[in-house]
Amino acid sequence: MSELEREVTIKRKIVNLLLVGLLAGVVVTAGALASRRVADPDCTGISIVIKDSTERQYVSAQELQTVLRQAGLWQIGEPLSKIRCQDIEQCMRDHPMIREAECHERSTGEVKIYVRQRVPLMRIEGDEHYFVDMDRKVMPIRASVNTPVVVVSGRIGKQQALGEMYDFVYMLSRDRYWREKIPTVKVTNPKMIELVDAEHHYMIVLGDLTDAEARMNSLKKLYEKGFEKIGWPNYKQIDLRFANQIVGRK
Repeated sequence: MSELEREVTIKRKIVNLLLVGLLAGVVVTAGALASRRVADPDCTGISIVIKDSTERQYVSAQELQTVLRQAGLWQIGEPLSKIRCQDIEQCMRDHPMIREAECHERSTGEVKIYVRQRVPLMRIEGDEHYFVDMDRKVMPIRASVNTPVVVVSGRIGKQQALGEMYDFVYMLSRDRYWREKIPTVKVTNPKMIELVDAEHHYMIVLGDLTDAEARMNSLKKLYEKGFEKIGWPNYKQIDLRFANQIVGRK
């Protein structure tokens, strides 16, 4: 073999080695990319599920989607590892209509957000207008919140609304007998509470809320064992302020 032929052969071997190395690098890079795609797929979609939407519809999935977009948390197209689930959950819980939120990533690339709405217990109509929810928290008024609740009107501040009034209205809501009979509570002052018995058109004078549950139980017994058997008297007012007695006034 001549010197020229040997030089050409060597050059060919060098080129072949370079090509093999280049191809190996491409294969390794492609493998790494494929591995990343498998281990950390991109977010292909985000869906919001309102789990109690059949019971109440205070907020829509579209509204919550807008909230996430404004917060920079609508992260479709980003790797799942960069989805900020904790931030998403907190953002949802910060919404005035949302009580609970959970965010879950799926290996398919989809992100699911599950939320539950807040549940109003009573509506306050005094110097301020707002709901108090079942968790003893202030909940804003909005048109979509149309669930019938007890309306508390008059001179009532937040301390009383979130304290003893919450306890009293919660007791009424848990009592099947009173739940639909007492739609309205009137507060003349913290020591003068009146209830409207809409079914029988009675004004029930409760006074303050001390031992209110015991006094309401005494009235329930009078209703069940007395009025429901002998007939409903034509009272305008029933007074529960006196110890061990109920006074009816026409």
